[in-house]
Amino acid sequence: MSTLVESGHVTEALSEAARKTAELIARRLADPEVVRLAVARSEQTARYPFGWGGASLYSGHGSSALLFRQAARALPDDAEYWRDLAHEQVVTAVRSTHEEPLADAGMAAGTAGLALVLADAASDDPRYEAAARGLDRKLADQVLTTPSWRRAGGAGGVADHDYDVIVGATGSLTRMADADSAEPVAAEAVRRLIDDLLWLCDGTGERRPWFIPPEFFPAEDYHEAYPHGYVNLGLAHGIPGPLAALALARRARHGGEPVRATIRQVADYLVDAAIADEHGPSWAMGIPLDASGAEHRHGLAPARVAWCYGTPGVACALLHAADALDDHALRRFAISALEGVLHRFAGEGHFSSATLCHGAAGLLAICARFARDTDSAVARRTLPALTEAVLEHCDPDLPLGVQDLEQPGVLLDSPGLLTGAAGVALALWSVSVSASTRWERALLIS
Repeated sequence: MSTLVESGHVTEALSEAARKTAELIARRLADPEVVRLAVARSEQTARYPFGWGGASLYSGHGSSALLFRQAARALPDDAEYWRDLAHEQVVTAVRSTHEEPLADAGMAAGTAGLALVLADAASDDPRYEAAARGLDRKLADQVLTTPSWRRAGGAGGVADHDYDVIVGATGSLTRMADADSAEPVAAEAVRRLIDDLLWLCDGTGERRPWFIPPEFFPAEDYHEAYPHGYVNLGLAHGIPGPLAALALARRARHGGEPVRATIRQVADYLVDAAIADEHGPSWAMGIPLDASGAEHRHGLAPARVAWCYGTPGVACALLHAADALDDHALRRFAISALEGVLHRFAGEGHFSSATLCHGAAGLLAICARFARDTDSAVARRTLPALTEAVLEHCDPDLPLGVQDLEQPGVLLDSPGLLTGAAGVALALWSVSVSASTRWERALLIS
């Protein structure tokens, strides 16, 4: 695997700065007392519940295990040290499930997330293979024994957590599509998850079942923006997530013509829902419904530039769809969307946060994926500026080397993957070392 710096896309000096900063973050996270104090401070200052610990891939020992395993690849001179640390975190994560069993099959803090951690470890250490297969079987059993969230006829809509990548079916399918399909229970679980997402995306009726009615809103302020419900367009919680998961499943040779047809339909829907400006296509956070249940697209504004909501995440999903369909026109459209974001970034050049979810690291990881896997000269050309944008938020005087801006005026020392230091380090390594990008599957980036 050639690195982006070896290909001339990032200068050696900038790459070295990214490597050193990622290593600094990893070493801070390797110190249990530093992490304990950082978490204690953040728990006192956070405006919203600050979750850390347990087996969580996004905000617990699962994220540390994934980070330290990547550190072993990125820092070969200390590989044994980092592998040992990664193993300790895996053991801690698994032991935590004895006291607090994994309650759901999702990616964030459920079985899919921990299964991804073990699969990543097993990819270059056969000692983890049996444990990884066992956890995939547990995930499959959990999928098959969990009551379906489908609503009769789709008339009642859904909650985003039913299907999203965070805790829903998208995250579960993302992991199961990569599992050993020779296991009968795994194959059955994949079919169940695909069937659920095909139902969600069904476009044969007056409206698709994926709309979110007011009774399932995640926060009160949604009622003002979407009094009659809405369609979520974010990769984290919206319909681009199922599109990406179905595309990944098809590329792994799961499903047949219905999957291909649904990928086509949802991709066309997102293309049609794009907002055009001088830079290219972009997407709103969501599309409100009117009192009759019809979509009201007039006057929509682009969402923020982020992985969770906005054009970068949607572009990623469309690139997955283009690869699954072998559709060059759709691929070009996805590239044009990402390039439009990068042109806007060149004009503004600032992020208020560094993290993967809603900050500079998320766009950096997505841009790196497009630079590796497409012919986008704009993506390759913008990588240095995005790397610098992440580094601007990093400071060795900070407890973990970088902080998360929870909301204006509230900075947190978070160790985790999604909104914390681990994710920033992984993104910096993605442009500066030759190492696996498997961790990106947790966010549907690659």
